[in-house]
Amino acid sequence: MRFSAASAALLGAACLVPAPVPAMAATAQPVGAPTRIVLPAMPLGQALLALARQAGRNILFAAADVAGAQAPPVRATTFDQALSILARSNGLVATRLAGGAVRLAPRRRPPASLRAAPRRQAVAPLPPPMIEDRTAIVVEASLAARAWRDGAAEDTPDALASAQIRRLPDRTIAEALGRLPGIITLATSLEGAMGRVDHAGRATGDFVAMRGLPGAYVETRIDGIEIPQSLPYSRGTQLGLMALAPDLGLQVHRVLDARLAGEAIAGTLDIDHLAPFAPRAQGLRLGLTAGADDQAWRFGQNAGTWGANAGFGWQSPDGRLALVASAALSRRHFASVEQTYQSGNLAYALTDAQGNSAPGLDPAANLLLASVNAQVTRGTAHEETAFLSLGWRASDRLTLTASAMWASRAIAQDVYQVSVQGGRAAGFFAQTPTADGLLRTQSVRADAHYWFETNPERDRLGMAQAALAWDAGATKAQARVFAALGRTDRPDHIEISFWDADTTRLSGGVNVADVRGFPVLKLAPADAALVANPLAFPVHNQGERESETSQDHRLGGDWRVQASPAPGWQAEIGGLALRSWRSRETAHFLYADTLPAGTTLGNSGLVDGQIGPVLRGVYDYAIPTIADAALLRAIGRASVQPRTIDDSNANAYALHEDRLAAYAMVTRHLGGDDDAGEGDAGEGALDLSLGLRGEWSGVSGRYWLAGNDGVPADGVAYGWNHLSAHYAALLPSATLHWRPDRQWTFDAALWTSLTRPSPYQLTGGGSATRDSQGVTEIQLSNPDLKSVRGTNADLGVAWQGPGGLHLALGGFAKHLARYLNDTGNDLNNPASVLEYRAIRLIRPENGGTATILGLEASMAVPLDLVSGVLRHLAVAADLTLLHSAVHLDNPALDRVERTQYAPASNLLLRLHYDDGRWSADAACRLTGAYIQEYGIDVPTFAGTAPLSGSALDTWVRPSRQVDLAMARHWGRQTLRLALRNALDDTAYRATIGRYSDAVPQTILGGRQLLLTWSAGF
Repeated sequence: MRFSAASAALLGAACLVPAPVPAMAATAQPVGAPTRIVLPAMPLGQALLALARQAGRNILFAAADVAGAQAPPVRATTFDQALSILARSNGLVATRLAGGAVRLAPRRRPPASLRAAPRRQAVAPLPPPMIEDRTAIVVEASLAARAWRDGAAEDTPDALASAQIRRLPDRTIAEALGRLPGIITLATSLEGAMGRVDHAGRATGDFVAMRGLPGAYVETRIDGIEIPQSLPYSRGTQLGLMALAPDLGLQVHRVLDARLAGEAIAGTLDIDHLAPFAPRAQGLRLGLTAGADDQAWRFGQNAGTWGANAGFGWQSPDGRLALVASAALSRRHFASVEQTYQSGNLAYALTDAQGNSAPGLDPAANLLLASVNAQVTRGTAHEETAFLSLGWRASDRLTLTASAMWASRAIAQDVYQVSVQGGRAAGFFAQTPTADGLLRTQSVRADAHYWFETNPERDRLGMAQAALAWDAGATKAQARVFAALGRTDRPDHIEISFWDADTTRLSGGVNVADVRGFPVLKLAPADAALVANPLAFPVHNQGERESETSQDHRLGGDWRVQASPAPGWQAEIGGLALRSWRSRETAHFLYADTLPAGTTLGNSGLVDGQIGPVLRGVYDYAIPTIADAALLRAIGRASVQPRTIDDSNANAYALHEDRLAAYAMVTRHLGGDDDAGEGDAGEGALDLSLGLRGEWSGVSGRYWLAGNDGVPADGVAYGWNHLSAHYAALLPSATLHWRPDRQWTFDAALWTSLTRPSPYQLTGGGSATRDSQGVTEIQLSNPDLKSVRGTNADLGVAWQGPGGLHLALGGFAKHLARYLNDTGNDLNNPASVLEYRAIRLIRPENGGTATILGLEASMAVPLDLVSGVLRHLAVAADLTLLHSAVHLDNPALDRVERTQYAPASNLLLRLHYDDGRWSADAACRLTGAYIQEYGIDVPTFAGTAPLSGSALDTWVRPSRQVDLAMARHWGRQTLRLALRNALDDTAYRATIGRYSDAVPQTILGGRQLLLTWSAGF
């Protein structure tokens, strides 16, 4: 179904809503409740949960205080006695609160000057603490609570532990991250999607945007190491690559200090495996998944999904050696309905004499759609991940670890299309004058086409690191070396088409009507019969094959030292050195004799079935399917058309990047309780941190400028060219944290950051094309392209109320100078530097400034506060509001635009039930409209100049998704049934123009049903 902005408010009230929040407190202990309490040995968090339920008492604690802790067996006659046993066994102190609740916290510590010298213990470089799956009462995850941990930001990041991820049917990391405030999941984006709308046809979340900025402004790390940037057009990362393997935790840092602010204007994403010495790593964990895709089922295609995962952890009896390993394997079939249009088959329906949109009309609503492409997609995604980490506590102070991971994804995707094109040349349009002196444009000629392509993708990621951690009490140090490789391929993308200017010509042009939001052709009976029989279409394009490879190999190291030189003071320094080798290459082949001339689709020997109807009541016809293996065999026997040197080297580059960074931070602790443990500022504490980070980077290498087969001419250096660019910046930061009591926390931060241009933009794309006027346009490099500088301000407040009630409110402002928008494989603000002899030289340029203002609000409410009957229920909501304004400095657009991927609102609603045996979740996401692509040079074959203007921006329309899940728990085993996209909402809909439906693109991805089993031993 389609979702409009006008109904957003009503849908917000209608969506029952999930909450990855902890189980809620029990009501007061009733009269006659049992007084004997018996609990077996189990994890401390589970023991406290069981005690709270048996006794009907509220127990509040922080997840970090019980993570990995074990509870002894308990035999007690009273609640107080049982609680005392559990608390004393793990060094916790119970405090009575108003209303009978109890809070557990670490034991008070004496002032630093009075403390005995601590016993030296090795501290392994563990990942940040994660929120437990079902913790009693509440998990403290306010925006302001802090801990000194590997790469932590000043505010506690939003986090999802592996158990929380499994609650709802998310298939990729990007989909799971979309359940956190400030983040939206993208089915496709310009920066990395080599298939664009066909990538969206997979109906899978592969990319994210954070706080109104695309992935290029987000730094993504795995176990503290930045992921290689193997996407071909940007510095973004492919988050659909890694399946949601066991033992993964996800964290989002939005407020950055000098540790992380180097190249992350939007924030950082951390993907963490369990470290070998983590208590939760011990034992065996298994999981199985089975499921089905209902769209593939409707089409009669293979619809199954299966997966398996395992995790294992071991420690030696003396605790000095440890190992953790995990692996996951999955295979998923998918199918979707796609409605698109053919590029260039557009024109203004009503124009003035100069070809401009008629005055007074919305240019987007004035567009004439001259093609309708009805498509179906089917495919499979095969994913593999593996992780291994070893740890050795060499002494009480020194811990050594080594880890390695591998992830790969192979996607096979076939796209089948039956289309009618009525605008592929100027002769397909006709203009007639109107009485008021304007010209009316109509499509007067059209052809029916059958087209087939594959949209394969293979992604690979490998990372390894060796690290040491030194803990001498007041001084701590960590250092590591690492290597990483990332590769994104589009191997053997093949195409073939069947049509003929005479055989498949219709009696007239394209005329469409709107049916349920889809453009539907108005056809004469004879034309309808022609379109419905593509098996009779003769071969046209005899076949083409293209492969594209983009990769990033890295080698580097980092270090940091933290010291407490005096009571109330803390200092930290650190650094990074990194070398990256990046390359990109393409290969394109055309074939002339794949099939004998005149061969029809039905007689080609390529057809292996049909799918249909495409969309009942809209596109009521079937589409024949081609076996891609059969087409590859036919292409393998065909003759390759002659290739030029440009064909062999087009768009190629080979670059290396060097990056050096260093930072220093000093923190002053003022006031607060002396019992504040590490990572807890204590009541009444005021902390001020000041930091300075220095960044230097250099890019050098060569790229190929296509256009004359490598022979310089007319002053243009065709062929291989050298590129060199350098960047340097000093990035100050300041953060302030105040916790006046246990309930309230306040934060403020002012920090700076940068993002460098991508190699694709620096090389200018390195290609030459000829426009409709016969002018050759050559894309040049611009080594003077500047990095984007970000100045960021954040304010936050959080309140932890009784019984687990939690409220948080944060506001932020970002000011970006020399803004670079996401253009995919086009150039940023292409500026003409010279034009002569029908040659136009252009190069990318920086834009102006961008400002983003945002408000993020979160709420978690245990419903036992409303009624004891609802004691197992909790609701939560996250709301993000964005306002953006960007000066792109492009004359084709308005002076002020919105930033891309920045919906004005994004609402997440959640409902969670958990009684210890059964649990259930419901989730609803309501995302507003956002700009995906600016309206620069929208192609038209009507014989006029390209169409441009902010009114022609491509907008992704408002969307909704509802997910449901239910689970049964037996000890450490869980069986879960989940339904993704329960209301069968549209997966993706984009239009030219924010409100016009004249030129849409729509993806229907259907529902997905998943059954999962997980167990721990």
